[in-house]
Amino acid sequence: MRHARDVLEQVLEELPPRPRLELERQVVTLDSAYLRRTLPDPFARHRQWRSGLWWRRRLADGEEGG
Repeated sequence: MRHARDVLEQVLEELPPRPRLELERQVVTLDSAYLRRTLPDPFARHRQWRSGLWWRRRLADGEEGG
């Protein structure tokens, strides 16, 4: 899940405004579901990867998708 969200973020940054808005609408829905199914990672700031990305600071209970 985290890798897929990383890719989506990259795609959103590269798209022109209209397609970006359309994709963002879908991503917001998926983000909400992921937030409901995961917990905050209390050790995220100590991890090697980019902990500044909110989805990298979540724990998925042993499964990436929850």
